[in-house]
Amino acid sequence: MKKLLAMAVAAGALAIAAPASAQTWQSINQRQAQLDQRIDVGVRNGSLTRAEAVRLRDEFRDLARLEARYRVNGLSYGERADLDRRFDALSARIRYERHDNQDRGNAWVPINQRQRQLDDRIDAGRRDGSLSRQEELRLRAEFRAIADLEARYRRGGLSMGERRDLDMRFDRLSTRIMVERRDRNNWYG
Repeated sequence: MKKLLAMAVAAGALAIAAPASAQTWQSINQRQAQLDQRIDVGVRNGSLTRAEAVRLRDEFRDLARLEARYRVNGLSYGERADLDRRFDALSARIRYERHDNQDRGNAWVPINQRQRQLDDRIDAGRRDGSLSRQEELRLRAEFRAIADLEARYRRGGLSMGERRDLDMRFDRLSTRIMVERRDRNNWYG
């Protein structure tokens, strides 16, 4: 009787533990969707170059084709483990590519950060009186034009040429802000 009770308790524990461990495992479809989304986000926010995104998508498609071949005869434990290993490796490559400064140089500042910096400088100029209302409006109009151009560029993924063009435009705007603020300070100071 004690043996039967012990076996029943052990079987019950296994039945409870199996669903709990299955919940932590992410399905292949979920992993594919998550990786695809991470690549999309990387392209949109500029942390992935177009070339990096193409390479990662090629690897992603190769992995999807391998999964389809595995599924023809049913997915074995070994095939599932192989796919998990490959998904982990692709995930690590996406993480690396999104956080490296390859093709951009170490001095590159993300576009969103540049926009915040320029917007803050315009605000500061207006607050401290070094920019007139008219100068502020002119600089903000130029700022909006660059932001609109960036949005158009990002629709197709931001290429290195487009990134350079935006950087050049932001540099010119930055110089104009500096000149306008100094001009006003020198005129009244």
